[in-house]
Amino acid sequence: MKMFKDFFKDRSLGFFIALAGGCLAIIISVIYLVSYLSIYVDKMDRVFSILTFLFTLIGGLVILVGELLRIEYISMVGPILIAVALAKHSVEAAYPIADIGTGVVFFGGNQLFAVLFIVLIGIVFLVTLVPTFLTHNKQK
Repeated sequence: MKMFKDFFKDRSLGFFIALAGGCLAIIISVIYLVSYLSIYVDKMDRVFSILTFLFTLIGGLVILVGELLRIEYISMVGPILIAVALAKHSVEAAYPIADIGTGVVFFGGNQLFAVLFIVLIGIVFLVTLVPTFLTHNKQK
């Protein structure tokens, strides 16, 4: 227990936000994969992209490993990877969103998941971006 307290005692707000953002990125990437696989077992939805899943997952893991090993500036790599995942999903989600806008189902795809994961991955991106501008260790 003392080791646990010593590990967190000299950490500042940036560390805790980065830790929460990394965990949130991993959770959202798993939810992304499970939700698409549970609904589309036989065929995959056109909005799903393995790259979105991988970039979100790896971004969260990079943040966690960097924070736990106290590697400076590694927390900048995670938001970059998550931004790539957000861009990839936004491109794939444009087709179902176009169907929503026109009212004609032409391209197909799950419209709810398309919009939902743009919002969720966007929130993860913002939460992981904020700690890049904060200190992660208390000054002595």
